[in-house]
Amino acid sequence: MLNAILKLDRWFCKLLGGLAVALLCLLFFLMSLNVIARFAPVFSMGWFDEIVELSFAWTVFATAAVLWRYKAHPSIDILEMALEGRARAIVQILIELVNICFLALFTYYSFTLVSNAAASSPIFQIPRKIFYVIMPITGAYMTTVSLFFLCDHIRTLFTPASPEEAPSS
Repeated sequence: MLNAILKLDRWFCKLLGGLAVALLCLLFFLMSLNVIARFAPVFSMGWFDEIVELSFAWTVFATAAVLWRYKAHPSIDILEMALEGRARAIVQILIELVNICFLALFTYYSFTLVSNAAASSPIFQIPRKIFYVIMPITGAYMTTVSLFFLCDHIRTLFTPASPEEAPSS
């Protein structure tokens, strides 16, 4: 069961990472095209804002989820690094509990936002739900990942210290 969960996690993380890279490339292409269209107004790009907004939102949240999974987001860890052993594990557990609370609330409210969104974009008539649906998806993923991080911190707390880490008397 755990192997299946880890495999699903790797697959989903790769999907989000690939999506973020593809959308970032699309944003680069559209921005370049927009600059060219301003100097040589051969074609109209009235639809530009819609696609950029959609791509940017999806890029930001997909990237945030991947960074969360690999613990690659910026963090202030001075207290964590100053502590050792059980004290460090306790601080990590408390931090993870705060993370889980925030992410669970973020997921809930973003799901509410998606559920209540009724408007569509002006040019392509893309439902606004599509713009926002990435938020509860990545929020749920990051909450789940944080639950696994919490379990790991709890396991660390209750794992006996190795002889090298045990304080000498």
